[in-house]
Amino acid sequence: MGFFNKKLIDFSDRAMGISIGDSSIKVVFTENGLIKGYNSVSLSTDIFADGEIVSKDKLIEKIKKAVSGMKPKKSKTNKVRISLPESKSFLRLINMPDIGEEEMEEAVKWELEANIPLSVDQVYYDWQSVKSVFAEEKGKTNVLVLAASKKVVNDFLEIFDEAGLEVVGIESESSAMTRSLLGREKNKKTSLIIDLGRSKSNFIFTVNGVPCFTSSVPISEKTIISEIAKKFNISTEKAVKIEKENGIGHFFEDDPLFESIKSVLNGLVDEIKKSIDFYLEGLKYSDSIDKIVICGKLSGAKGMIPYLSKEMKNKVEEGNIRTGLNPKKKILPIIEKEDAIGYATAIGLSLAGE
Repeated sequence: MGFFNKKLIDFSDRAMGISIGDSSIKVVFTENGLIKGYNSVSLSTDIFADGEIVSKDKLIEKIKKAVSGMKPKKSKTNKVRISLPESKSFLRLINMPDIGEEEMEEAVKWELEANIPLSVDQVYYDWQSVKSVFAEEKGKTNVLVLAASKKVVNDFLEIFDEAGLEVVGIESESSAMTRSLLGREKNKKTSLIIDLGRSKSNFIFTVNGVPCFTSSVPISEKTIISEIAKKFNISTEKAVKIEKENGIGHFFEDDPLFESIKSVLNGLVDEIKKSIDFYLEGLKYSDSIDKIVICGKLSGAKGMIPYLSKEMKNKVEEGNIRTGLNPKKKILPIIEKEDAIGYATAIGLSLAGE
């Protein structure tokens, strides 16, 4: 399939957004900034795990099921925009001489060599100028580069092709999530999105709605549940039920549940602070963090937002997919509120074509 006659970062076509995670496939179709159809299909680790395709045939069937089961309306197109797992793609902001587009293409290639752990001939890459977003030195410009392993991309393209779908664009999860949770904000402010996922947590730093640095840590919902099960000597199933009903417990009083996972939560806060320090003091893309938004499996856990707000000494907001949808339409999203945040990446992918 000659996909790279097209571009990785391609916003020209209206398309479904499809996000494949460790536990589910999410598909969304938007029109005029409104969700018209959506669906979710669960995945097991014998199909997809840690960003890797385990069973090609089973995954194809799951994708077909997700698309055919969209509600309340089916998609009007078989075109899709997909995201690559954050661990399988590289998003970098590169400062370069402000030269013509043809020269830039070659310059990006050489700069990329120094910024990713793979050689250029092993990756597909695409870039966008973001000179209007960051303050720049005279004669310099900033370029946002997305790169991904050719093997990973080709595997995904083959899967979707066999599912009868045409891939018209590929983005990182962070870019799609930024679009749905921050909208197309144009205020020069710096936001940090904390994605508390099932198997890892991602930190996405954005300026003016453009992601410019991401990092990940292996602290997640699975870590929390495992710690609860171990400390109370109970099954994973019972630990899941406790977390779902009680969240992280009460951090302001002597609560056995909170005490059982306190070290994990403190570790999460330490990692967030380290990432912020590196972003502000090392990369120096911004002078401060203006907004912190959380999303993902753990974002709705009881007590999580007040705990993080207290520890970060900064207001922490729960992510809201309405931010990226059409603000002129007062119609409520058709996805139930408690499930909506799980569709953030798929929504952002579909919105890219509008």
